[in-house]
Amino acid sequence: MGAALEATNFHPGRSGRDHLRVLADTAGIPASRVDELLELTGIPAAARKRAGGYSMGMRQRLGLAASLLGDPEVLVLDEPANGLDPEGIRWLRGFLKHLAGQGKTILISSHLLQEVAQTVDDVVIIANGRLVRAGTMAELEGAPGALVETSDAQALAGALRVADVTSTLQADGSLVADTTDLRLVGDVALRAGLPVYGLRAQRADLEDLYFSLTEGTNRNLGDGAATVGAPTEQDAVVGEEGANL
Repeated sequence: MGAALEATNFHPGRSGRDHLRVLADTAGIPASRVDELLELTGIPAAARKRAGGYSMGMRQRLGLAASLLGDPEVLVLDEPANGLDPEGIRWLRGFLKHLAGQGKTILISSHLLQEVAQTVDDVVIIANGRLVRAGTMAELEGAPGALVETSDAQALAGALRVADVTSTLQADGSLVADTTDLRLVGDVALRAGLPVYGLRAQRADLEDLYFSLTEGTNRNLGDGAATVGAPTEQDAVVGEEGANL
């Protein structure tokens, strides 16, 4: 198992290459593996510079290289995208998928829910140390549908029922039809003489799901009674990715 839990676990006076060489020597890993990982994580140009001067993104890459020294089957990463610019995040996403394609299992703990949704295959939601929900991204997102904004949602719901499409009225006056066929919804609205202001495919948002599941789980110590509050920063989403899951 390899792990990268923070981006500061190195001697600031050592170069990135020397940091990895010390770890490799300790574990009996050939020095050639160090240069291989420097190339793999995209930091060969900074390898001889002192790690104390690295940016947060460079530190993240160095930590990732260190966690991969022993070519582990399982990789545990805490906030791996922290400090990365958009290009770096895109690189990380592709890199983790590449590792997963090799049969590795990758566990990611992160509060960047939108990034998690684009990266992982399976999600575990934890609040205050307790398991709240677990499943694949497809399961958590739920069945796809079509979100429709119109002048008379109830009338459109009735017209959709005639076309054998069930739907659900939303609190904001919009309608969610249980179909992915946007053309069908548009045609039904046209035949019913109802204007459509918005029509798009919809799946559950991971961030909305997270807050709906964890709201009220925060407990404050005081008089001994549990109080309702927003989720704390310690709440985590853990994603698993890999061909062997």
